[in-house]
Amino acid sequence: MTDSHDIPDLENSVDAVVPALESVTLDDKAEHVHGPDCSHDHDHDHANGEEHKEHPQQRHDFDLLVSNGTKDKTTDPLAKNYFEAKELFTKAMERLNEIPEGADAELIEKHKDEIVSVTKDLMQAFLLDDKACVMNQRILKLAEQYEMYVQTYNPEGTSTATVDSDEEGAEQQTTIYTKDSVVFVIMILWCGQQFEHCIQTLTFAIQEFSQIKGRMLELRASCQMSLRNYKACIEDFEEALNTEPVNVEIHSMLGNIFYATHQAQDAIHHFKSFVAVANRDSRTLPNAYFALATLTLQSAPSGATKKKSNQALKQTQVIKDAQNYFKLAQEADTHFKELFGVNTGFNEIKATAYQAFVQTRAAGRNGVLLNTDQTPALLEAAEVIKKSFKNPGIAACANCGRPDNVANEGRSADLKLKPLIKCAKCSKVAYCSRPCQISHWNSAHKNVCKK
Repeated sequence: MTDSHDIPDLENSVDAVVPALESVTLDDKAEHVHGPDCSHDHDHDHANGEEHKEHPQQRHDFDLLVSNGTKDKTTDPLAKNYFEAKELFTKAMERLNEIPEGADAELIEKHKDEIVSVTKDLMQAFLLDDKACVMNQRILKLAEQYEMYVQTYNPEGTSTATVDSDEEGAEQQTTIYTKDSVVFVIMILWCGQQFEHCIQTLTFAIQEFSQIKGRMLELRASCQMSLRNYKACIEDFEEALNTEPVNVEIHSMLGNIFYATHQAQDAIHHFKSFVAVANRDSRTLPNAYFALATLTLQSAPSGATKKKSNQALKQTQVIKDAQNYFKLAQEADTHFKELFGVNTGFNEIKATAYQAFVQTRAAGRNGVLLNTDQTPALLEAAEVIKKSFKNPGIAACANCGRPDNVANEGRSADLKLKPLIKCAKCSKVAYCSRPCQISHWNSAHKNVCKK
């Protein structure tokens, strides 16, 4: 018997999202979507007003290729997916607007073929790239029409699941669904930012539809990230990568998560895996190289006193590798500007790299900045960076990966933030809440904790 929480309920999903959508002006044109590895300028002008009117979707980095006249010059497969999804979505919306609204039996019977066809294309567009799609009231009405069609005609590919009612004494109910109806629920919840409910339906889809498992895992990981459940997020991204190894951008996302949670070695591993196979036109490539420059620099050995000692030689090589990564980052940055027509912005990763490799200089005796041998200055910068990565356990909850204390939620901005809860015995790990501390103690920490 299937858990009732796992069964997708399209009607309830529509009802849950309508208020959120009604509070948003659909004609408001947001800037392009900023993901976890966003590294570009947030202030540039994306397009003129006429293009906004022609394309009501949210702006995205790839749209800049059009305004810059370089769409045909990129070989990035993600750009191809985005434009394919956007074209599919736009044409499906044109056909959808020709279908009358309403869910009465006669209307569904008359337009059932169009309803099925439009739904299929919209779901395919969403699976290709959710950023190419934008939710609106007409799509919500289509969801009701498609649900009525499925319940009425029980088409080929329909499955059923038994649902236990929460009401005492109530009889079991049978839910009828198709792959498209489940994806429709996910799309509605995702666009409405109903992440907890979306995770439930994604979990159901992962279990039921092996052909889209990788994409469902990627979306569930993103939901977990939005909820700051970084441990579950990492697990889903890693499983998604195992399911679809060609989706190399997941390495970039994992690198950013590990960087943000101060897990340097894991971040290095995923950023290296990413740059080794990434498309030259990838919009996240500059960010990955800047991160590798910083992370490599902070791994330089400390306190090498003898010039030809093994430690000094290793120190020299690490600095050389770090400088090379920074050079590659600058080259990737330049290529991004040529392709997208804008500069990448100063996120934390890029700013840290520039501070270490450009702004920091060795000072001579007379106080004049010298640009000859940067080794002393880079080693000094490395020590500063090391301090932020020296204890991964303190940077995030050891149980769930959350980077802050749950007690901070809802606190006034003028109140001091509550720190993570450190283990009283060893002070080597910390937790976001007492339940996480108890859970981690029972599952693992009690076997390794030392006073």
